[in-house]
Order: sequence, then C-alpha cells, then structure tokens
Amino acid sequence: MEKIPKKHFVLVHGFCHGAWCWYKIINSLEKCGHKVTALDLGGSGINMKQLNEIDSIFDYVQPLMDFMISLSNDEKVVLVGHSYGGLCISLAMEAFPHKISTGIFISAYMPNHVDPPSLLILEYFRRTSVESLMDCQFTFDQGMENPPTSAIFGPQYMQANLYKHCQPEICG
Repeated sequence: MEKIPKKHFVLVHGFCHGAWCWYKIINSLEKCGHKVTALDLGGSGINMKQLNEIDSIFDYVQPLMDFMISLSNDEKVVLVGHSYGGLCISLAMEAFPHKISTGIFISAYMPNHVDPPSLLILEYFRRTSVESLMDCQFTFDQGMENPPTSAIFGPQYMQANLYKHCQPEICG
C-alpha cells in the first residue's frame, strides 16, 4: 500500500464565517496525519479587528498574508478557500506562488481579469429579494443605494440557505 505524503492545509472561510466553520474537516484531516491551519480573516471569528477598521480587501485578507509570510521558504501549503475565501486564496497564490502546492476552491469565488471582485456581491443583491434575507443584518455606511458595508447571517438564514443539507448531528 502506497503511503500518501502528509500535507499542510490552510483553510480560508467565506463571508460571515470564521475558522470555526472548519472544525469537522480539521479533525478529519488531522486524524489522517495532515497539518491544518484555519484562519480568521479580518473582522471574522476571533480576529480582533473590527469591521469598521477594514477599509479594503487587503485589510480583510491580512491574517492570511501574515501567515504566508511566516512560513519558511521551503514549506508549501494547500490553500483551501470557501465562498468569498476564493478571492483571498487567489491573492495569496499570486503573492506567494513558491509557497503553494495546490489551491482548492470549494463553491468559491474565482477571480478573473475582467470582472471586479465586488461583482459577486453586487450580483447577489441584485438577484436576491429582501424577504429571502430573513434574519440577516446589514449595515449601509455608504448609503442604501450602495452595497452593504457589513453583513451578519442570521440563524434562520443559515439553517434555510447555508446548512440546509447538514444533519443536526453534523452541523451542531
């Protein structure tokens, strides 16, 4: 039986999530002998930066960039991005190509050279009715005619839209 080489996985969450969302996957990967790092991006999870301190995508992704800088030059990681985490891992892949063995996009935004990164958010709000946002909370610091500056997914919204296929014993 061929032995599978052990990898270092770096897990990057999407909007309105944090490193906490990876806990089941972290456990499974570590049981297989892999090293796993799950990061909280700016203003997410236990990251101490407040949303009003994040002025750009670069502020949001800074924890990932700091982590990539901390790696030795001979270490390569598997970057895994979920949802908007795809943009974050794309930025890291561009900045640190010599430290990346693989990039994995899980239902993730994969940037292109034509559309701005904000297009995903703009399209989401264009196609989504206000009623379907249920118990989500949004702030519009730049006015209601502009995209929200922050969002918090409510428990009902997450159950109905994000985790509807998860069994309670898996998600809980």
